[in-house]
Amino acid sequence: MYPAYIHTQTTARNIDHAAIKTYQIPSLILMEHAALKSAEIIEQITNTNQSICILCGPGNNGADGLAIARLLQPKYPNLYVVVPEIKKMSEDEKIQFQMVQNLKIPFCKNLPNVTYDIYIDCLFGNGLSRDITGFYKTMIQNVNTSQSTIISIDMPSGIDSTMGNVLGCAIHADYTISLDCYKQGQWLNEGKNHCGKLYLVDIGIPQILHQKCMDKIKILNEEDIHLPNRPLNAHKSTFGKALMIGGSQNMHGAIHMASLSAYKSGIGTLTLMVPECISNVLAIKSDFYMLLQCADRNGIFSSKAIDLLKQNINNYSIISIGNGMQKNNITIALVEQALKSDKKIVLDADALWAAQKNIELLKRSETTILTPHIKEMSDLTGIHVSTILSNPFEVARDFSKEYPSCVLILKSSQTYIAHQGSVYVLDAQNAGLAKGGSGDILCGIVVAMLGQCKDSLQAALCATYIHSQSAKLDIDSASFMPEDIINNIPNTLKRLRS
Repeated sequence: MYPAYIHTQTTARNIDHAAIKTYQIPSLILMEHAALKSAEIIEQITNTNQSICILCGPGNNGADGLAIARLLQPKYPNLYVVVPEIKKMSEDEKIQFQMVQNLKIPFCKNLPNVTYDIYIDCLFGNGLSRDITGFYKTMIQNVNTSQSTIISIDMPSGIDSTMGNVLGCAIHADYTISLDCYKQGQWLNEGKNHCGKLYLVDIGIPQILHQKCMDKIKILNEEDIHLPNRPLNAHKSTFGKALMIGGSQNMHGAIHMASLSAYKSGIGTLTLMVPECISNVLAIKSDFYMLLQCADRNGIFSSKAIDLLKQNINNYSIISIGNGMQKNNITIALVEQALKSDKKIVLDADALWAAQKNIELLKRSETTILTPHIKEMSDLTGIHVSTILSNPFEVARDFSKEYPSCVLILKSSQTYIAHQGSVYVLDAQNAGLAKGGSGDILCGIVVAMLGQCKDSLQAALCATYIHSQSAKLDIDSASFMPEDIINNIPNTLKRLRS
């Protein structure tokens, strides 16, 4: 599988430049690779009896369009090219234009009055930095209102490649073929809606240039998942001794679902520290976990829970806290006690709100994995929800740099896993997970992976991927039950191991 990275405009251009200058790959060869791969996809999503108009701008994105025209011409008899003035062309574009002229491909400098079935947008691509006005704005508006199929090469023209904002006006593409890497603006703000279906093509740029990036963003794929071994001579302590702290009178299901998924995912031993008022309910629900009962007050932990945790914390290697606890002072104190320990910690749900009260404790040396959704991330950091949504890459990256022992799993329509400046993106949208309980299931899988993986980042990657794959069920998404996902975890693990 081709490794897929997401870069800002500057990083993508620097990588392209390094391929040409450092690795001595001629730009025309990269351009030919881009045109060949793009032409293959265009042939897959169009018919040769359809008319095509390729819109070429003044630069190397326009040069890509001219190369694509040359490759498509033998199969598409009704093909036309719009070109800029020669004096505005890049040097590579002038070479491509000469080939187009030699092949007698029809062209002109203005958008023809006739409407074409397909428009291929090669106007500005990744390099645009200012608002589109005048001639090109009129062209884009006319193409957008044509109701024809629009295919953009690299970026829909008019979309900022880093932030996904519209620069004056923008092509509204049905398909976007991204060259070498995804551009961050394809995933953010208005860029998401303007790209249509995204394709990624390899144009021959060495992978090492992506891997060497300081703050790289990578699409999480199965190649990144390395499930921990289960030695035949292992014993239960080999796979972690976990204490899950949580639950309340009104929310006892959360910690139960977390515990089920942890056990299904391979934790060695599991103890639930819960208020006494729900211990009988949990004992009836399952008999595989042990219970550490604490006196309750009004359906939540009483202050005695703090001493109980102090007395028992050294019996465990992993502590998870937060599921179903509710927001109160006892939750704050318990989270503080956990973070002051030398144990591996998983913070979920209400523990994330509580951690904000003593957020400097996240600079502890031992592993802490946090699993917030967007609102919980806002509670934790004080960053407004809209700011997080506008650039979750940056928010996740910055947080992981400030707290280098933490691994962040930021949950949204995509999931962002960040550690020490590197970000992985799991792009597996699933409406079945838009239900209460799915986050508790993920927390349980994280606990289990943390008990088995030596590396905390790998534990988070494995858990996130297992959770997503286990939710790929052949039932209507409206009918998903937490048990369906939990019961599919063994099938997912078996497939990944094989």
